[in-house]
Amino acid sequence: MRLHPALIDNRINGLKQIYLKMIQRFGLRSVTLAGFCTLVVAAWAISLPIDDWKIAGPFGGTATSIALDPENPKIVLAGARNSLLFQSEDAGVTWTRLNFPERNFGEITSILVDPVDSTHYLAGIIAAHSAGLFESHDTGKTWIPVKDVQDVGVRALAASAGKPSRFVAGTLRGVMLSDDSGKTWKRISDPQNLELQGITAVAIDPQAPDIIYAGTAHLPWRTLDGGKSWDSIHTGIIDDSDVFSIYLDPVLPTNVFLSACSGVYASSSRGDVWRKLLGIPNTSRRTHVVRFERGCCSSTAPGTVFAGTTLGLFKSSDGGTKWKLVNSSQVNAIAIDPSHPNGMYLAMEYDGVGKSEDDGETIRPINNGFVNRDISAVTTSGSKLFAVETQEGETSGIFSSSDRGETWSRMDSRGLAGVHLHALTALPSEDRILLAASPRQMYKSIDAGLTWKAIPVRLIVPPPVSANTAKIAPKRPQRSKSRSRSRSSKPTPPKASIREVTPSEISALYSFKSGIKDLLFAATDLGLLKSNDMGEQWSLAELTGSTAVYALYLPPVADGRMIVRAGGGLYESKDCGDHWSPLFSPVPASRINDIAIPADPESALLMATWGGLYRSPDNATTWYPDSGKLRATTVSSVIYSHAEPSVAYAVEYGQLYESKDFGTSWTALPTALSGLHVKQLWMTGQSSNRIYGITNELGILFRN
Repeated sequence: MRLHPALIDNRINGLKQIYLKMIQRFGLRSVTLAGFCTLVVAAWAISLPIDDWKIAGPFGGTATSIALDPENPKIVLAGARNSLLFQSEDAGVTWTRLNFPERNFGEITSILVDPVDSTHYLAGIIAAHSAGLFESHDTGKTWIPVKDVQDVGVRALAASAGKPSRFVAGTLRGVMLSDDSGKTWKRISDPQNLELQGITAVAIDPQAPDIIYAGTAHLPWRTLDGGKSWDSIHTGIIDDSDVFSIYLDPVLPTNVFLSACSGVYASSSRGDVWRKLLGIPNTSRRTHVVRFERGCCSSTAPGTVFAGTTLGLFKSSDGGTKWKLVNSSQVNAIAIDPSHPNGMYLAMEYDGVGKSEDDGETIRPINNGFVNRDISAVTTSGSKLFAVETQEGETSGIFSSSDRGETWSRMDSRGLAGVHLHALTALPSEDRILLAASPRQMYKSIDAGLTWKAIPVRLIVPPPVSANTAKIAPKRPQRSKSRSRSRSSKPTPPKASIREVTPSEISALYSFKSGIKDLLFAATDLGLLKSNDMGEQWSLAELTGSTAVYALYLPPVADGRMIVRAGGGLYESKDCGDHWSPLFSPVPASRINDIAIPADPESALLMATWGGLYRSPDNATTWYPDSGKLRATTVSSVIYSHAEPSVAYAVEYGQLYESKDFGTSWTALPTALSGLHVKQLWMTGQSSNRIYGITNELGILFRN
């Protein structure tokens, strides 16, 4: 395990001080052996591992771009959303996350490895702000923005095979060209031509570097003179077709292939005239990428065409006449392996990176270390952990782990077609029963997540409370047989009724064991729902002055205490949610991210907010902002250790802090991972010292 540089420096400096003091005290000649021992101890200290975050997955997710080092095809780069860029040095067996600059809503759209200098990488990104082109001159360890292509989205990159120092970038402002391997750039498309503003694809003729192609959100364009003039080349293409990729036959570059929202097109005249390649169903015609491989034995053979569409990878072995579907995952990008006659890599929408070594006939995922997943909930069920990713295509991704979260596998769950879950919990006493929820519907599994069924929310409605009526004067007795019957009859007490309700928003689900019963709670727009019969029926908590509940907070060991964050503020219960009372908060409830309840009721409450961390030593009567290590900025989550009652953890912009005195003082814990976005800290098991970090992009992290 890597030792953090700051910790190495601290250990070495400390040992140096010890060594100097020994020289001052005993003299230079007397400390030869001692100095040798000190060096040995220093070597031991440097090699001693520390605990750090480990990216555990679930590996996979969305890959948006893929590229190979042409000099060493074992080096593969894969881009993703959330400004994530990964590198593999062993042909995809393992992946390492590169320290790419983070941009809000950033997507790595294109990657280029300099064909002359394998240490030089270029990556294009689109983002909400500060998009552009970035480059690295040390195989991705450090990155800087390219000054000539800043603050503009870049969707495509290409290098010239005939003139390796010529690079082209397709940007939202037009086509940019570099003739010095990316040192300087100039726009070669007409800035007055609005049709050449949003470039989505670029390609360079491998034999004639001045012939450059550009695709737009409408139609393709071509220049024959290095950008001095441009022509629209759309004859044969359906009008207003978004162009996603352009690919030239390396042997006969007059043959050009184009993929668009309307399908796949081919031209044998450098784009003068196009013909649509038929055979791909209309439901799959939105084609993100097209690639062409010519047979190794003849330059006149039809060749193989690959079309990466929304509904999967199609392959044609006869130049595009007949097609077959070889994989049903959406394909965003394809990179042909020049070192393997039938090898290719694919960037896929939900399945991460794929690899084929048999010309696309079989594609296997290669995601060990590659992850781009937004995990919305994690829970414990028996000896297993379960996690849910809100959106995995047309369903939800449910994953399980049998080794405390070190490795995860995707479950082939049934009954969730078209369902996007975001909440998940399990019954403490029933390791095969799971409860999950989408925003408006609850689901239940009684076979450990293999099959799911929607369940209604049956709300127990208490009987109306009748007001005391005035005493009625007794009537004179009647002389009839009915007198005895009226005396013996008693009024029937009102009964509770059951009513099915449909929440508009189920925010989260919770569970814990109280005595011999498993209690379930649901934070919803209707309020806090509680069930003691496995979700068959629910009661509504009475929160004075509030309806919608957004979160529920529990101590490390359930003892009846809980706090809810609701629209009307904070509320506290000390009897498992039967009764509630308002709780003072120093900030509006909408600015609270998390609350940590200590195992000891006499210890301090901790609150993570948009404006820093707060601590209350008197059960929320007074709150004090942290004035130490944590700044007065967003603290995403705070939690008390399940193993050590005085230990707490808080995370601020991805930096993890530890307190050993109930939140009185904090220490930043070093990490080798930069740019983390931990939205929730989580622990499981009373004796576990493992802490988990739930993220929006890197799945689940853990550290001991």
